[in-house]
Amino acid sequence: MNAINVVPIVNAVDRVQRQVNELTVQVGRVDANVGRVSVDVQTTRAELQALTAEFRQFVHQAGLIANVQRSETALGNVEAALDREYGHYKVVRRTSVGTLQAFDIGNVSNDTVQQISEELMIQTPRYWLAPALVALAAWSRDDRELADKSVQTAFTRDRAKTSLFFALVLRRQGRLDASSRWLRAYLSAQDPRALGREFAVVFEAAAHDAFGTHGCAAVEQQLAEWNELLRSDPAVVDAQAQIWVDELTTLRGSVDDSVYPVLLRHSPGWPHYKALLESASAFGFAVEKYRRIADTDTPLVQSVQDQLDDLLEQLVTEYDDEELPFQREVAYHRAVIETGGDTGRARLVADSTTRALDEKMDAVSLQTQIGVHPDEMGVSVGAQKLAIGAGRDDLRTAVGDYANAYRSRFIDVLEIVLAPDHSQLAVAMGFPGWKTDTATTQELSEVSLAETWHRACAGHIEAIRFRPATAVWPVLLACVVAWFGVAVFDVAGGLLALAAFGGAAWWVVRKKRVADERVRHAEAARGQALQYSIDIYRAAIAEFVDARLAYQEADAGERDILELIGGWPIAAGREKGH
Repeated sequence: MNAINVVPIVNAVDRVQRQVNELTVQVGRVDANVGRVSVDVQTTRAELQALTAEFRQFVHQAGLIANVQRSETALGNVEAALDREYGHYKVVRRTSVGTLQAFDIGNVSNDTVQQISEELMIQTPRYWLAPALVALAAWSRDDRELADKSVQTAFTRDRAKTSLFFALVLRRQGRLDASSRWLRAYLSAQDPRALGREFAVVFEAAAHDAFGTHGCAAVEQQLAEWNELLRSDPAVVDAQAQIWVDELTTLRGSVDDSVYPVLLRHSPGWPHYKALLESASAFGFAVEKYRRIADTDTPLVQSVQDQLDDLLEQLVTEYDDEELPFQREVAYHRAVIETGGDTGRARLVADSTTRALDEKMDAVSLQTQIGVHPDEMGVSVGAQKLAIGAGRDDLRTAVGDYANAYRSRFIDVLEIVLAPDHSQLAVAMGFPGWKTDTATTQELSEVSLAETWHRACAGHIEAIRFRPATAVWPVLLACVVAWFGVAVFDVAGGLLALAAFGGAAWWVVRKKRVADERVRHAEAARGQALQYSIDIYRAAIAEFVDARLAYQEADAGERDILELIGGWPIAAGREKGH
């Protein structure tokens, strides 16, 4: 019987063994790579979440900048449109006061005044001031017929402003009786429930005694009667308090999120508490604003003529109803710019401001608006002081209403939440998430957090620990290879079996080594992961303590504003002319 040539079989076995060894090495590399990829994915996920938060902040900031830029453009367009539509009114306004000053000096001829006034009459149809200017020119020439006709035309176009204009002009010229008649005619024609905005000039004049003793007494008496009448209506009284509440609302500060970064990220209730803190801050800003007003000097002007020139200029420049839609739009875009693009806050500011730009309002509300929005009403600080003094009871009521409104929403406990992805280690170890609140003691909270981390780490370690069952499939595979080799190749099959069992043993040992290494890393990171979470919790508690102290300090500002109101003179701002 011929001998069997086993050389090819041995060579085949050697090749199989090498392939098995190479396959085992590759399987080990794949296993290691899978582990690294898992860690990399977890790290990438945490980094992506941080990047997403930064991107959202960038988008928010870019949106604010875009809002400011759009409002700046719109503001320029509105002001340009206002100048196109009503710019020619400015010429008439400047000419009216200039004409009176020219009469005082006597350096302009009557013919020049007549020519200019008649040209402006033609160039500005329907404008009440143009025929009033023609009347002044005719009066300087003793042309009674033209003066009467022009006064009647102006009176037809705007009865209230014409009456007030000539009351001021005649007072300026020392015609006290005639001035008083025009003033009484103006006051008697007014509906106290629907005064025009030009009544602010009357209030301004009363604050400076510009109408003289008898004129100011008439104004004060009329205001007293109107106040008594209107304040018998609770709705009117409530409306004044609401105007002041709106003023306090617009004075709220903005809390910088960078001061409380941990609460911002880890406390779901922080936006609510932040709103409380911002609401309470209004008192401090109100005290600062109104104390500055109270301390502002309002020096006496040099002459009655200077006072009346200022009042005439105020009357002819501030109160034309046709321009109000443009002024309201201007108010909104300026508010957007001043609030840094915060359109929500800008709308609150603009809504409060535009109420002062209403064409008609009751006498009490007009005085309140003078106290709150002197610039929009076109009055001085002296008149503002007087209005605040007249309405200080309304302001006192508003302070209480405003404080009660935000205190009714007060919360003294914030929840602190550590999400499953609050750290890279939390993501890697399968942290399930944890929460507590600021009312729970620090000791109990940290014990609870440690227990949560202990369970998470135990579960993670158990998941990555080497299990004997892991060796079952390699051993079964080696048995199959060994049985096949022995059955087919006899002696050479034994070598193949040894190679198969050797490869399986190497793979199992390496798998156990990798698992043991991961367990050691997890054990080492356990303390670090817990400490990182504890640091976040403690930082959140520290920020809450700071926020609570800031709230208490801001809320105590109610006492300061009430003290300021209580000491505000009822007749503040009254100035005597010379």
